[in-house]
Amino acid sequence: MRKTISVDVIIPTYNGLPWLKETIKSVLAQSHKDLVVYVIDDGSTDKTEEYIKSIKDRRVQYHKKKNGGQSTARNLGIKISKSPYVTLIDSDDVWYQDKIQKQLDVLEEHKDYGMVYGLHKLINEQDEEIGEVTYSRSGDLYHYLLGGNRISGSASMVMIRRSVLDEVGLFHEDFLIGEDWEMWLRIAKNYKIYCIPEFLAGLRVRDNGMQQNYDKMARGLEYMLPIMLDEFKPGPRGRARLKGTIYFDTTLDWFMAGDVDKARKNFRKLLFINPLRIERNIDYRRLYLRLLFGGRWHFVIRKKLGLVKDKTPYGENK
Repeated sequence: MRKTISVDVIIPTYNGLPWLKETIKSVLAQSHKDLVVYVIDDGSTDKTEEYIKSIKDRRVQYHKKKNGGQSTARNLGIKISKSPYVTLIDSDDVWYQDKIQKQLDVLEEHKDYGMVYGLHKLINEQDEEIGEVTYSRSGDLYHYLLGGNRISGSASMVMIRRSVLDEVGLFHEDFLIGEDWEMWLRIAKNYKIYCIPEFLAGLRVRDNGMQQNYDKMARGLEYMLPIMLDEFKPGPRGRARLKGTIYFDTTLDWFMAGDVDKARKNFRKLLFINPLRIERNIDYRRLYLRLLFGGRWHFVIRKKLGLVKDKTPYGENK
């Protein structure tokens, strides 16, 4: 008889109802049953505590802390959990039934891999599939990841060995965005990473989610760039790759936030440090022309990029 292996599931949440209910339901329905589920409540003011304490499954543990951000909640979960494998899931995402078992089988078979991820669907607030993310590289991914968060874009898709986290440390708690990307880079610098080329989860895109907060994303990326350069100390090629990634993303984020001056400043940095990072499709070329030469093209470009709906005023989220 095969010995079961315990897996820790860490769910950070802040006023996560009603999505949290679907998340926990998908976790408890996993085909791999040897789980310990740590719900880390980051100071919620809704009925999260009441709901969690109503769950009769003994595998679910509830811990409430003072509000400090998602990374602080994840880190607390990592610190208090004990199983040899650690998984994380945001409190509005869902796992497909065999997600944990398939990832566990990979790490048990491939001892030289420190982390495993997979493909995922994008779902909206009505649980409808609206897209998919299919990054599928395996192996030595450090240089590849300097070019962006191409693991999954979310911590909900990974399983990590406890021993790896003991070595590389916890998530950056001061980052506004990208703390998962920085963590994957730390892991990739020392370990191989495996991708299961199957859809293992549904990641929710919400109208009021972080994806719409362009100002915060731009500021967060600009904050983390010098920290990552100092931490990883990449060579000339790696520096250009990392800087080009962040300058490209902040160019678009500042433009979407309505600050064309900052968008133009970052675009000029991109032109100087890594012009190969510039997208070549015609819609992005319109954006670049607007940033280089000015003109009243805001709405036209945003609509072309699919970033606004018809009759939406400039600067308003879709």
